[in-house]
Amino acid sequence: MQLEYKFNADRIWFTADTHFCHENIVRFSGRPFKDAAEMNEEIIRRWNETVPEDGTVFHLGDFCLGNRQEWNDIIQRLHGKIYLILGNHDMKNIKPSLMSRFEKVTQQMTILVEGQTIILNHNPFLAYGGSYRDTWQLFGHVHSGPLSRTGLDLPRLKMLFPLQYDVGVDNNDFRPVSFFAVKEKIEAQVNAARKAGELDVCGMGGERLLVFLDPEARPVTDSQKAAFRRLRQAITEIVDLHSLKEGSVKEAISSHLATLPGNVRYVYVGMQPLEDFRSIVVERSTGLTEGNVDTALLLLKMDINSF
Repeated sequence: MQLEYKFNADRIWFTADTHFCHENIVRFSGRPFKDAAEMNEEIIRRWNETVPEDGTVFHLGDFCLGNRQEWNDIIQRLHGKIYLILGNHDMKNIKPSLMSRFEKVTQQMTILVEGQTIILNHNPFLAYGGSYRDTWQLFGHVHSGPLSRTGLDLPRLKMLFPLQYDVGVDNNDFRPVSFFAVKEKIEAQVNAARKAGELDVCGMGGERLLVFLDPEARPVTDSQKAAFRRLRQAITEIVDLHSLKEGSVKEAISSHLATLPGNVRYVYVGMQPLEDFRSIVVERSTGLTEGNVDTALLLLKMDINSF
């Protein structure tokens, strides 16, 4: 996946799901137009009202369902350089001769704008690189928005991260949305999720850091208790497995992780490494020590993709 760097935040916009020349989409998505011809004209007007001639637009798929001439006529009327991320309808409708009309045609792009990494796809992802830190994923396809009545994908949108946003026209007044508008919307989503206590994640100061503490590693001496306090201050939660009565330690950890939303970085501090878990070994004679704490924190800080 190639990372593109040369984009000015003041000159870029995002959109998706214009569905030019698609008669059925008017009814299917509850669009406020009498037919596709009226829809085409109004979306073109709003596009050009929003995007300057020297702007750049990332179109995240389902551009047009017309023939080659209709594609050409629409492209030449739209302001800006257009990057097309292919949607499911584009895969069936775009002709090879049309690809040169766009700056680039691809199935996915990753761009960097003002230090913000943004992954561009037609579809929303359940997981993607950086989804638990500060990487955005912009998408289309789902036709969400105040007028939408498709219903097919809308229930699944409850699973989205606050760092994801639907840039489709149905969700954005039938016009492209600027980088700064997307930034404002995503920041609002993050703040709302935190306020609701749903997702204290996103790598914007909110990842959940857990230590699963084996009974044999529980602090007893004063030095161990001091190490325990230092660990508690540095992480989100210590899950003490001392009260475990049934099942294995591994099963207990798996069960606990299954209940947690979003990203969780964790280590198991115990007597022996557990397969499939990042862990550190604690000697029975020493229990939790400052050295154990240092190792645990080091593991928690490492890139999660390296495991």
